[in-house]
Amino acid sequence: MVLYRRHGGYYYRSVVCVMCLAICAFYGVIASLLLPLINRADLINYSVSQFYYNLLGFLVDISVTIEGAENLQYPKSVLVCNHQSSMDIFFMASVFPKATSVVAKKALKYYPFLGWFMTLSNAIFLDRKNRDNAIKEARQAAEDIHNKNISVWLFPEGTRGHASKIDLLPFKKGAFYMAVQAGVPIVPIVVENYYHLYDSKSKRFNSGKVRVRVLPPVPTKDIAEDSASVDKLATHVREDMIKTLKELASSSSLSAKDE
Repeated sequence: MVLYRRHGGYYYRSVVCVMCLAICAFYGVIASLLLPLINRADLINYSVSQFYYNLLGFLVDISVTIEGAENLQYPKSVLVCNHQSSMDIFFMASVFPKATSVVAKKALKYYPFLGWFMTLSNAIFLDRKNRDNAIKEARQAAEDIHNKNISVWLFPEGTRGHASKIDLLPFKKGAFYMAVQAGVPIVPIVVENYYHLYDSKSKRFNSGKVRVRVLPPVPTKDIAEDSASVDKLATHVREDMIKTLKELASSSSLSAKDE
């Protein structure tokens, strides 16, 4: 694998991704059982993320440059990130902060190892098919932010977007209701479009570098919980993220021309 880290093709690298995910999920189960014993449950997801990022990053020769890391220094926040492909787990791992839980679809709860790890690490599972359950679980997550002194990470698009387009799908409002209910800031995180490196449809999986930009936190304390106010908040955050996504794409194109 070391010899092939820069020369392996799409199928080889895809197998490596699955293998690394399985290894890290197994490690996550162990970490979820042991770290709470020394009162460091806040390091469960962080340690798994760092392990996954460094292991997979080395084996497929992809690295991440983080811009605006100082904006992650908030013990209680709702982090929202754009969603391009299954590789987002890797880019998410590169910037994942301590004392943070993930919000995921309920189906993942039943995956061997991955589901076990997520359950043990206090992941928040939302039932997207049942709106009443989803609202109830979102309110519980808002309470957990304060009770457990944690942040939460969500992909507000809800599903993978069109990686070939410099754009975002419409945002679902759950993350924004959660932030407003908890009265904590929203921290937007934008992963540069990496269609040139990875695309499952065209079977492309190359080595390279990707930038991740963390935007300044958006306060929510003075925002009402009504639908109109939350819609306005979600629209504002989405517009800022689209603007940033386009800026990253533009600067990358200029750098490529200079080279």
